[in-house]
Amino acid sequence: MLATLRSIVESVSQQANLEDALTQFVSLVKEAMNTECCSIYFADYTQDNFVLMASDGLNPQAIGQFRIGFTEGLVGLVAQREEPINIAHAQSHPRFKLSPEVNEEGYNAFLSVPVVHQRKVLGVIVVQQKMARVFSHDEESFLITLSAQLASQLAHAEIQTVFAQEATTHQTSVLKGVSSAPGIAIGEGYVVLPKLDFDSIEPQKSEHTEQQRQLFLQAVAATRQEFHILANTLSDSIPKEALAVFEVYQQLLDAQSLGQQVDAQLSLGWNAKSALKHVIESLVNQFNAMKDPYIKERAVDVKDIGLRVLHHLVSTEHAVKSYPNNTILVTHTLTPSMLAEVPKEKLKGVVSVHGAANSHASILTRAMGVPAIWGIEDIPLLQLESKEMILDAYAGRVYISPSQSLRHEYEQMRHQESLLHDKFEAEHALPPMTLDGERISLLLNAGLDLSTEPLTAKYCDGVGLYRTEAWFMQKGRFPSQREQEEWYREVLTRYHPEPVVMRTLDIGGDKVLDYFDIKEENPFLGWRGIRVSLDHPELFLDQLKAMIKANTGLGNLRIMLPMVSHTEEVDETLALLEQAYFELQEEWADQFLLIDKPEIGVMLEVPSSVFLLPEWSKKVDFCSVGSNDLTQYLLAVDRNNAQVAELFDPYHPSVLRVLNSIASSCQEFELPFSLCGELGGEPEGAILLVAMGYRRLSMNISSLSKVKWVLRRLHVSSMESLLQECLAQSSAKQVHRLMRNFMIENNFSELFYQSK
Repeated sequence: MLATLRSIVESVSQQANLEDALTQFVSLVKEAMNTECCSIYFADYTQDNFVLMASDGLNPQAIGQFRIGFTEGLVGLVAQREEPINIAHAQSHPRFKLSPEVNEEGYNAFLSVPVVHQRKVLGVIVVQQKMARVFSHDEESFLITLSAQLASQLAHAEIQTVFAQEATTHQTSVLKGVSSAPGIAIGEGYVVLPKLDFDSIEPQKSEHTEQQRQLFLQAVAATRQEFHILANTLSDSIPKEALAVFEVYQQLLDAQSLGQQVDAQLSLGWNAKSALKHVIESLVNQFNAMKDPYIKERAVDVKDIGLRVLHHLVSTEHAVKSYPNNTILVTHTLTPSMLAEVPKEKLKGVVSVHGAANSHASILTRAMGVPAIWGIEDIPLLQLESKEMILDAYAGRVYISPSQSLRHEYEQMRHQESLLHDKFEAEHALPPMTLDGERISLLLNAGLDLSTEPLTAKYCDGVGLYRTEAWFMQKGRFPSQREQEEWYREVLTRYHPEPVVMRTLDIGGDKVLDYFDIKEENPFLGWRGIRVSLDHPELFLDQLKAMIKANTGLGNLRIMLPMVSHTEEVDETLALLEQAYFELQEEWADQFLLIDKPEIGVMLEVPSSVFLLPEWSKKVDFCSVGSNDLTQYLLAVDRNNAQVAELFDPYHPSVLRVLNSIASSCQEFELPFSLCGELGGEPEGAILLVAMGYRRLSMNISSLSKVKWVLRRLHVSSMESLLQECLAQSSAKQVHRLMRNFMIENNFSELFYQSK
């Protein structure tokens, strides 16, 4: 049964379009289940009904024509219940609806399961038989498993079809994702594929056959050179007979092998990437069909060669292609280096298939003020290359090839957004003080966008979180103590005399160093933050000494430890800090030189840290809540996973209650406290935090003026009343409703984006 499942899934996935995939699907399922009819209905949410998309057993004339409402018949019942229906006499069921146009009168046995993808019913699969019987548990289980296996593939095929229709009809198509960095962007797609595969290549034709042939030949030449370099590099370390594999690779690249077949595809009008895709996939399928294990393994070699040629082919195309003035960066997984490569004045927006709105890459786009959308359905990205696009990063929508009227509408919205931004900026020099005179320190989260930070000092009351790992991530090696000292000195001087809280090296999770790769099954529960630093005291001491030396004569440095979960970690760090301090005193044995010992604090990110505040308050000078990770660990939600992105919500009552508890504990133990997560940069979040007692909030530069503008128009007493209502709720949805009503009542409705 498992082999049959795999065979059906693989066969359907290889089809070029949705229609072929569904036709193949119903035929194979009918054969596998030895039944007389298999059909699949797709949900059309624009008309609130199901359309018969494919069938092997019903009237062929009804395919694509017959529709049944979401609440009608047994098909509608399966979708409503989102569970299988298995009955022997379908026509005796009270929900059965006779539809003569599909010719199903002769069928009695009826088994149907819903096709669900990311909580959305995509369609319904139905198998039928003339003989009245209940399908067995194994048959029912088989169809359920098949539905689950194929849901994502059918969603993918559906999107491919949408793109194909858009290409021929020039109609606007819409993709839905998760809103990350808010804003509206209008521009042109620029695709970056760090990990190429043939699945990302959508077959396309080209009228410029000779140009495409030259591109292919250049890519082959580059691949030959690559194999030549690899062979020379390995010649001294592996036997000569093992090097023969590179000779085989070179032969496969010959015109008589790969080249001839690709040339035939080019002559049919396919572009170079499509021609290569057709040839490699055909060869791989041929080798995989062989029974001889040795010959079968050659499929791996062929695919490897093909991917290398494809890589050079795409690289050659991009080498001669510059970033458009209104670049919308499109990629599978965004990395800081991708953002860094695009000239800042040209980058207008970001679309990423993988990742989520609360990942560190997403936080980076917010720090840069670049609209971004995460978790877009897995699609053939190269279809978006050079396409006109609109990013509505409030509603999480991407419009491909927008109409002129839609473009005009969003240009108007962007203008209104600009006016609102100017309104906030007009008060940037005014103190962040509530109507009842409560002063709130608004600090900066810095260290991500190193190029623009020299301009930010005038906007804030200091730095509440300086991410030192940003410097490490830009280097190809661990920076020396001297280099670090120069960096830190520059930052401390820039914000002097305001405090700068520098977080020690925080790598692990989704933050990696190219030269210090950490491979783990579950990186967010693994070796990260202070754990890495304490396991490498030689690196940690270097960083601590660089910070202390940089602070000489300034005195505005605070040091903060990330991901602390055990008291022993605090004790070990304090011991290393003492060691660094005294070693520096010996090194600088100058009676006139005063070395300040900076205050040291901990980040509250791990739930265990919340309960250790009584002990830690006697050991450290301050603490700061990292609400992003704290929310992640409290709700058991990977904030990089788009599948569960909607479950990550810092307004969840449990998160709010923990944040409130932290504030109460810190006040009880007289421990200075702040918050440096993304929650503090949202007006609604800042309101609740101020009500809890937080008087130091750290956020991205793009949020500072907006949060200040809102707080200057409120009384703390009204915020506190709102907080008590929110803490009493049982769901995040209820909290959001209260927050929205509060904002409207206090004349902040203009801050809400109205989705069209």
